[in-house]
Amino acid sequence: MFDLKACHVERTPDQNYLIHWHGPKPGQRVAVYMSDNPDHFYSANKPGSPILSTIDNDILIQNPDKNLRHYFNLVSQRGDSVILAERQLSLQGTPNFRDLGGYQAQDGRRLKWGKLYRSGKLSALSDEDLGYVHRLGLTLVCDFRQVVEQELDPTYLGEHSEHTFVSLPVTPGSSNSFIDNLHKGIIAVDDAAGFMEDINRDMVVNQMPQYAEMFQLLLAGDQQVLIHCASGKDRTGFGAALILDVLGVDEEAIVDDYLLTNDYLPVEKEILRLSNEFTDHTGAAVPGEVLRPMLEVRPEYIRACFEEIKKRYESKQHFYQSALSLDTAKVENLKDRYLH
Repeated sequence: MFDLKACHVERTPDQNYLIHWHGPKPGQRVAVYMSDNPDHFYSANKPGSPILSTIDNDILIQNPDKNLRHYFNLVSQRGDSVILAERQLSLQGTPNFRDLGGYQAQDGRRLKWGKLYRSGKLSALSDEDLGYVHRLGLTLVCDFRQVVEQELDPTYLGEHSEHTFVSLPVTPGSSNSFIDNLHKGIIAVDDAAGFMEDINRDMVVNQMPQYAEMFQLLLAGDQQVLIHCASGKDRTGFGAALILDVLGVDEEAIVDDYLLTNDYLPVEKEILRLSNEFTDHTGAAVPGEVLRPMLEVRPEYIRACFEEIKKRYESKQHFYQSALSLDTAKVENLKDRYLH
């Protein structure tokens, strides 16, 4: 078996692909297949001819078309295989656009690539970005931002985009006063890290109808889905964690995916920018140590969600049924649709 944690695809500065893997056996030959359609590898048909065969664990592949996303199927001489793609999509206008594919569920199946995406706001995509995203074939976009955020930075995926857009506003901390203060340029928080944990607990307590609606939309058809908020960090992070959890991914892998936001968001740059834009309730500039916990993600934030679920529900199944309106049949439906 391939070690999934050691298999990944990265984009080089000149837009080519660097692929690394840890195979079933050292020195074993691995055939590499390439396609711009992930379904090509999930169908019963043979994948065609490999683009190369190697005993190395690292290869550099020339990108034949920088306007398309590519997927790779690695097959060892023993017949073991793994499908790979870039976790982060290379976009100029939104840095935290990611694919949830490739994670392994507890039943041994893996999430399909090219089906479930998460990101920050989509109002600043370049023309090149728009063409790239259009070719992903998105059919459903769920926006967790407040209505005022949506109006200030409208989601735009191009004139010819055929996706269904659904507004599912999530209010952080269920606190209108916090939102009002933000719009006034005020951050009035004494314990920022504790505040972020409270926001995540509140997701479980007061925000579940929006996430339940998200799952009903996932069940409505064979979707290519994008969920997003402003930074793709908190509201989207919780939504992505729920999707991975329902599909059977273990908690440690969910936390690892959640923490990837720290790799993709320019936290230091945002701290510098916001420290000049916001004040505290006394009118003083907000120090970096207050802003940092609010601009990055930490394991305890998403674990606070899981702890709240365990406290309020008898079991995961009870949570799925009561909070998300997902009975066993619907959960299996989702798994059959998004796992392979």
